[in-house]
Amino acid sequence: MLAPVAEPDRPVDVPGTRNDGQEARHNRRRAELIAAVPAVLLAIVVLGVASGVGAYLPGAIAAVVVGIVVWLVLWRGATRFVLGALGAQVVDDNEVTRTEVARAENIVDGLCASMGVALPDIAVVDDPTRGALAIGCDPDAAVLVLTSGLLHVLDPVMLEAVLAHELVHVKRADIASATVAAAVLGPLGRVLPRAPDLVHKVAGRGREFRTDRLAVSVTRYPPGLRDALVLMAEGPRPALDSTLSGRGVARATRWLWTVAMPEPGDDTPQDVEVIEDELDVAGVRIAALDEW
Repeated sequence: MLAPVAEPDRPVDVPGTRNDGQEARHNRRRAELIAAVPAVLLAIVVLGVASGVGAYLPGAIAAVVVGIVVWLVLWRGATRFVLGALGAQVVDDNEVTRTEVARAENIVDGLCASMGVALPDIAVVDDPTRGALAIGCDPDAAVLVLTSGLLHVLDPVMLEAVLAHELVHVKRADIASATVAAAVLGPLGRVLPRAPDLVHKVAGRGREFRTDRLAVSVTRYPPGLRDALVLMAEGPRPALDSTLSGRGVARATRWLWTVAMPEPGDDTPQDVEVIEDELDVAGVRIAALDEW
């Protein structure tokens, strides 16, 4: 009897990360609709102004053009806009220790190969706060944002767990709606204090909790992610002059980081923070990982 022929290497079939095309399509459609909201509103304003002066046909044409242009600008520019607001730079232009960045790149290469994810770009925010974030309107053009504080503190096992967590977001394409929502609602942060909560709602409450389970199914080592969450939650908070403490887009991304970015001046330890019906706080997720 012939010995079985070894199958070629292929991405690991991880529940919730490989066979989730329907979820990814759903998240992309949500992102497209979010980008369409301000486009439609501006188109209505243009049409109303034109109608007021009797220019119905030119107004209709102008409204359609304005709507399409605004939608395209939001859709294609959301990622760059959020990166700029966070003060994130692509790795090659950043002064963070090359060794630490190279370590992250190597881990990402391996995870992407096993998960079937396109290689994302890596950008770094030079800040002692410990955080990681995945953004992008397309899983094939995602960007992983890492803080220098995270790279300095996490060992390879913990860093792999955090990167796997963020790559699950990329695989499921839930970064699309989150990125567009942050770009649209972020500039309203000064007049809309609940912008972070609205972005969190659009991205999906419980999003980080669910992603933890999928991430540890990739790494197969829950303590790695658990220990990483503890260090991230116990880490320093953004300084008042940090790009991560602004009231605009940076603040709107609060719930999109692996561990929710703390408010400046908020001294409540995140590892014991409790919010009613909120699964995404660090304390709830750490407790869950202790049981997995």
